[in-house]
Amino acid sequence: MVDQVRLVEDSEEWDRFVKNFPNGSFLQSSLWGELKSRYGWVAKRFAIGESVVLAGVQMLIRTRSLSPLGPSVGIAYVPRGPLAVGEQETRALLRVVVEEARRCGSSMLRVEPANGTAADLQTEILVQEGFVASSAFVQVPRTGMVDLDRDTQKMLKSFKSKMRYNIGLAERRGVAVDICTADYSFDEFYDLTTMTAAREGFAVHAQSYYRDVWRCFGDDAALFIARYKDRPLAAAMVLAFGQTAVYLYGASSNLERNRMAPHAVQWSAIRWAQARGCYQYDLWGMANPQDPNDPMFGVHRFKLGFKPTIRNYPGAYDRSIQKVRGWALSVGVLRARSMLNRWRGRRPALSV
Repeated sequence: MVDQVRLVEDSEEWDRFVKNFPNGSFLQSSLWGELKSRYGWVAKRFAIGESVVLAGVQMLIRTRSLSPLGPSVGIAYVPRGPLAVGEQETRALLRVVVEEARRCGSSMLRVEPANGTAADLQTEILVQEGFVASSAFVQVPRTGMVDLDRDTQKMLKSFKSKMRYNIGLAERRGVAVDICTADYSFDEFYDLTTMTAAREGFAVHAQSYYRDVWRCFGDDAALFIARYKDRPLAAAMVLAFGQTAVYLYGASSNLERNRMAPHAVQWSAIRWAQARGCYQYDLWGMANPQDPNDPMFGVHRFKLGFKPTIRNYPGAYDRSIQKVRGWALSVGVLRARSMLNRWRGRRPALSV
């Protein structure tokens, strides 16, 4: 089976496979790999199947040399993969990415599997292949999914009564939502993002990063801004990939909060996703219901208004490629960065 694993360079071939794979994520798409390549990562895609991709995995690698003649350090990372359902395919793909991570000079490899019927099997295989479960994570460990495969009015009626009321209240109080394409609208989005970060205490990416996400996904990305009398009050960036739309980034103003602009933004985004033929809307992050101190608890309460189905992901699994440097990176550098964010009172941004 290992001999059948091939490198995939055709992005259209790859994306067709990911879009049609159950729970295939935009994080495994060639577009996400292209985006990350602008920030020092190298994307490698491996597949099983000659004429048609049957199973596959995209790995992101970022390394640097300690000196012109010295060793390399860095991380290899598989977000929401591998995309495989069988034991042989999963094991073959994992062994290939381990070897490729070693060849590229990575110190460690982190895998965050997708959810689905094969999740338990994949976590079992990861452990057998030398991976260790980690309490750290890059992507959200759980999320909420809204079912879009139903009549719009039936879907609205399925929401909690307070959510339905606030969606209507936003309209009655003069909030209008636009799908924006102009650069000045993106500036409004980023201003709202920094305002929200200061209020809620989470870290933000550079403005150029959000703009690159927006542009990289083209027509499959939409920027929603809710305004009252031309004043931006709330915003959301949503990606549509395959049968799923993802609420990737959101923000809101400190002003006019009684106008319920965030509710109007989400309802507009949900209807946009449904009109595009998506079957589910990913709210992209829910709190741990057993932890009232979870920093996402307030956002969690808001999202519960849509009565989503909670999806828990298997978590993160790490394997040292170069034992000393891998340990230093995972225990030293990555943990130090996490501690620094906590000391600053900031939560990390919710995507790699």
